[in-house]
Amino acid sequence: MPDLSKNLTVILLVTTILVGCSKKEESFANDAALETESAEFSKAIQENIAENPKQLLSPQQNPLEKSRKLVKTSQLQFEVKDVLKTTSTLEQQLLQYNGYIESKQIDYQISDRSERDRIDGSVDIYEKITPIAQLTVRIPNEQVTSFLNNLLPLMLNFNTQTYEAKRYELKLLEEKLNTANQSNTESNAVNNQLQQLTDLEVKDRLAYSTIRLEYFQQAQVRKSHDLNINRIATLDSDPLLSRVWEAIKMGLYGFKETIIWLVMFWPLYIVIALFWWIRRWYKTRKQSQG
Repeated sequence: MPDLSKNLTVILLVTTILVGCSKKEESFANDAALETESAEFSKAIQENIAENPKQLLSPQQNPLEKSRKLVKTSQLQFEVKDVLKTTSTLEQQLLQYNGYIESKQIDYQISDRSERDRIDGSVDIYEKITPIAQLTVRIPNEQVTSFLNNLLPLMLNFNTQTYEAKRYELKLLEEKLNTANQSNTESNAVNNQLQQLTDLEVKDRLAYSTIRLEYFQQAQVRKSHDLNINRIATLDSDPLLSRVWEAIKMGLYGFKETIIWLVMFWPLYIVIALFWWIRRWYKTRKQSQG
């Protein structure tokens, strides 16, 4: 019997150890499977993340572009890390490309606002702002491709781009068709002036391309301060006893003003008294006759 019990004990111990080992192997296998799935999922996310383009325009120029007079225009929209620093960098780049800024507008768009009143009468103002810049720049035609491609390092996220290179004759024809319905009663002198201005515009358009840039940065919180005039006036009031005395004086002044206002109606009082006397005289006479 002792030997039987020893054998049973050994069998139970061996069974327990084998079961424990199998569970550990299953746990390790599950952990490895989870790590593999997590790595594949992370890889899939990285592959699907949108990236900025490597270049905006090909540096290789089509031979047809060299032989034709083209009016080039482009428009880009993108996100940057800092609007003001990006604007300063663009201004430096324009000097290198012999370009210039035709128009510039920097705006801080407010999308949300909250206020908090303080005990001392001041007001804390919190605003959610999005800095946005809009630039119209003119670049020599031969420098357009290089300038646009050098904008990529400034971009945090690229949004949209449009590019147009039209023959000047076609561009001019479109503008003429748009103004064909206008009156033709201008004098010859005016027509000559318009022709001169048109010639200057032709030279400018063929020499410089127009590029419109719109860029913005992530929303920020701007804190400013203001004053609550009503609160400050209340805090700056006199002590209680002084205010009570002022209230008594104001009451006496109002009482005097009321008396003066009532005295202004003395003709009405005379009419009422006369009416009352006539009515009493009439009743007395009627009683005496009866």
